[in-house]
Amino acid sequence: MVRTDSAFSRLSLTRRAALLAAASTVCLASGQAAADPNYPSQPIKLVIPYGTGGVSDTVGRLVAQALSKALNANVVAENRGGAGGTLGAGIVAKSAPDGYTLLLTSPPMVSIAPAMLATLPYRTADDFSLIGTFTNTPNILVVSNELPVKNIKELVAYAKGPGKDKLSFGSAGPGSTGHISGRILMDSTGISMEHVPYRTSAAAFPDVISGRVSMVFDSLPSTIGQVRANKVRPLLVMSEKRSSILPDVPTAAESGFPTATMNFWMGIEGPAKIPQPIIDKLAAALKTAIGAKELRDQLANLGAEPFYTTPAEFRAIRSKDIEYYGKLVRDMGLKSN
Repeated sequence: MVRTDSAFSRLSLTRRAALLAAASTVCLASGQAAADPNYPSQPIKLVIPYGTGGVSDTVGRLVAQALSKALNANVVAENRGGAGGTLGAGIVAKSAPDGYTLLLTSPPMVSIAPAMLATLPYRTADDFSLIGTFTNTPNILVVSNELPVKNIKELVAYAKGPGKDKLSFGSAGPGSTGHISGRILMDSTGISMEHVPYRTSAAAFPDVISGRVSMVFDSLPSTIGQVRANKVRPLLVMSEKRSSILPDVPTAAESGFPTATMNFWMGIEGPAKIPQPIIDKLAAALKTAIGAKELRDQLANLGAEPFYTTPAEFRAIRSKDIEYYGKLVRDMGLKSN
């Protein structure tokens, strides 16, 4: 006679439930790290994947300070620049998914680099946990004071008339947001301009100010000092709404070219498989940080607009940008080894 009972079936219901729960925990841990109930219990590192002194560095350090207050923990900014931001992103992607190593992220490393580079030290879609965005830093078009135009419609008319084949624009190099912005504007308006690449966008300003280069596309925080000093003339911001610190400068959409809109967000990501409770805690802290008047005033003074999104909203924006900018980069034929 074959016995149908087993050691497991003879256990009490309470004991069986406990064993099943333990097994489930082991299975979950094999795919995702277990959450630290005391998180954060040690300093958190925010990797800024660019060098010191730039806009990302300045904004990243401000956010690190605000997150420190929101989490009641030490959030330390660490610069790991190189390879257009992809070096730092690769370091974070390979870090332990415990919430103690985070990344300041933006469209170039998420949507532009994957379309330009044959190899990357990370997989954009799979190697990161998304926390949320915290700011928009609009790109702005500024022209030389020597150029006889005062708005985008006059620029388009000039480019198709007396200035045909004479206009040029500077950027931080092939595939930079300035380069992409120039291409977007040309596609939207039907004008042509020569692209003049520099090592950094800041290096383009002396030539624009002197009139040797017609204009430059750059982030508003990088440009606001030149605008305030009246060294260049702003024509438009490429964001969906006007900047609070340059309220008289219209958007591309207001100027009649809605497809010349480019939103440049900054956000926080971490390695893939950070436990959900830690993601939730970081997202809540980021929301608190962005809601604080001190950080909002600091960002506004730089020309950066507060822009908080939840992890789910961030994923939707990120996915859309990967598709849009990836196609644009491929259409432009941009490739880098």
